[in-house]
This record gives sequence, structure tokens and C-alpha cells, in this order.
Amino acid sequence: MEYCREIPVLSRPSAVALGLFDGLHLGHRAVLGAAAACAPRLLPTVFTFSFSSPEEATKPDFANILTATRKEAILEKLGIALECEPPFSAFRGLSPEEFFEHILRDRLKAAAVFCGEDFRFGKGAAGDCTLLRRLCAEAGVEFHAVPAVLDGGLPVSSTRIRRLLRDGEMEEAARLLGEPYAIDYPVSHGRQLGRKMGYPTINQLYAPGDLLPRCGVYAVLCRTEDGGVYRGVANIGRKPTLGGQDAPSAETTLFGFSGDLYGQRVVTSFHRFLRPEQKFPDVETLFCQVAEDARQAELFFR
Repeated sequence: MEYCREIPVLSRPSAVALGLFDGLHLGHRAVLGAAAACAPRLLPTVFTFSFSSPEEATKPDFANILTATRKEAILEKLGIALECEPPFSAFRGLSPEEFFEHILRDRLKAAAVFCGEDFRFGKGAAGDCTLLRRLCAEAGVEFHAVPAVLDGGLPVSSTRIRRLLRDGEMEEAARLLGEPYAIDYPVSHGRQLGRKMGYPTINQLYAPGDLLPRCGVYAVLCRTEDGGVYRGVANIGRKPTLGGQDAPSAETTLFGFSGDLYGQRVVTSFHRFLRPEQKFPDVETLFCQVAEDARQAELFFR
């Protein structure tokens, strides 16, 4: 899949899926799947955007559910050939008509456009599906407003999934996402206390602006860059027993692994919340609990 931060001028007609697509959940996948189904007649394309700062987001609880690299990997798996993700500031001043003409028609060569029924576009979110349908009809472009995917009578939404992740409801979040929540931050150097105590771990620091699930211990699966898959137990938080740290991280013990993963983008998927993060009186007590956490994680994956 090709990725562009600039808005390209395409040489062939495309099927464009429009939206923020911040979670790539079941509702997003319905829109993306409809665009992908146009291949090979049309180039399956996503037009989305990124925020330069959290202040640009209009929703007060906004946080990225996916890293940029996870988003790219999932879009490619869903059949998207091009992801166009300019900063929001690059086009936020365009009117709905200008957005359609300058971006969809002139640059992306849109022959078919797909979006959710609640999609808004243009300066001040002045455009809606009714206007976009008319603009497409006037230009001879197919238009499809994809109905929301409902679960329990309610639309599947990123806001709903953020709440589940912040509550540690990983199984429910995975069901709405279409796969388990996962991170792929590069493995960084930690204090290596786990290695000294016989529990070597990998450390993955959360990036600013990314959603932080409930702090605590999880049963996880880790996929290394060479394709190896390992069960494990991860702690998300700031390590209060070890004096704490400013940036939250996921520290994971991989069962049966030995080696060096520093710098690798290990995909760590979170399957079950086991217990909240807590401060222990000493490191020895902490590692006794780590052993019990590992036992619980192994029981979960059986």
C-alpha cells in the first residue's frame, strides 16, 4: 500500500473512502470494504487526515486508538491501495464545494465516493451527505452513504471503543474493532530489572496523543518482526514500585523468548485485563506477583 502525506494528483480513477478512520472498527470497515470492492476497476483509496496538535480535535476525549503504522498495516490488509493522510490544517479552510472540486475531483480523480451516513466535510463541517450526493451526481461520480453498523441497537463508534479500552474491557473492544487492540511502538531500553530477576521484558513507550488503556496487567500476544508469536503478560502504566516514570509504557514478559528485540516494532495485542496496576512494598514482592500474573495469562490462552 502507498502512503501519502501530501494530496497527490492521481493518474487513474479511484474509489475514495472518506473519514477520520481513527479506530478502523466494524463501522469503518463497512465503508472501507465497499471502496476496496471496486478494485481493480478503480484504485481503492482512503482520504483521511491527522491532527498536528490535540487542540485541533473537536471531541474532548479524542485520542488515537491506532498508531500510524498499525493503521497502515490494517488498511493494506483490508484491500486499500492508497492512504492519503494530510494534516487537517492543509484543507480545513476549504468550503464543501472546494473540497469536492479540488481534492476529490481534480486530485484524487474520484469515480466513486464512500462515507458513513453522518459524514461531514468542508469548512465548519458545513457539508453533509445530502450535499455530497448532489455534488457527485452533478459530476457523474458514484456516491454511496454506508449505513452505520449497529451493535446492541447502538452504532459502533470510536468514542464507544475508547471508553471500553479505558475501562479495560478488551474482549468487548476487540469485538467492535474486528480484532484485538494492539500497539507496535519500537522496543526501547528500560531498567532491565526483569532480566536480572529472571523475567526479561520488552518496554514500549506510549506516544503523546495516543489512547492509554486502563493501567494494569494484561494477557497479551506479541508478534516479532520475523513472524514469531509469543504469549505474554504486560503491565501498562508508570511502574510505581520502581519509583514511577513520566511517560506511560507497556512492559511485557514474553513466555519462552530469548533474544534482543531493541528497536523492533513488536505488535503487542491485548486480550484480557487481569488486574489493576499497584505499588508493591519491594521488588521481590513485585516479581512474585509477576509470576502469578504469568500463570493467569497462561490459563487464559489455554
